[in-house]
Amino acid sequence: MTIYNGSKGSLNLYYKGLLISSFPLSKNKPFEKYKLLGERFILDSMITKNININLQLKSYRIFCDKIYERKKNKQGIRRDDHELFLFSLLALLKLKGIENDNENGYLIMPKKKT
Repeated sequence: MTIYNGSKGSLNLYYKGLLISSFPLSKNKPFEKYKLLGERFILDSMITKNININLQLKSYRIFCDKIYERKKNKQGIRRDDHELFLFSLLALLKLKGIENDNENGYLIMPKKKT
């Protein structure tokens, strides 16, 4: 797994104890921007697509489970799916579908000082 570092470090996403995705953090892409994308994902699903919260939670969890299985089985994951995983995981965290702990969630790694 490649860790994508930006000038401010990296945002690493875990699910069921497995590192799934990594995104760079920089001045133009701080964690808050990624977090906002997850919140917009929820709102877009509610407003534009009229999907209730319970169905959203179920859908996000199913998608995360599928990506987890692909990663666990060393199958390729498209970049678009990594981004959808980011949105789904952040949405699950926001909606309290999962807790940010040592099994699920994110880990922000600041840039190593040289």
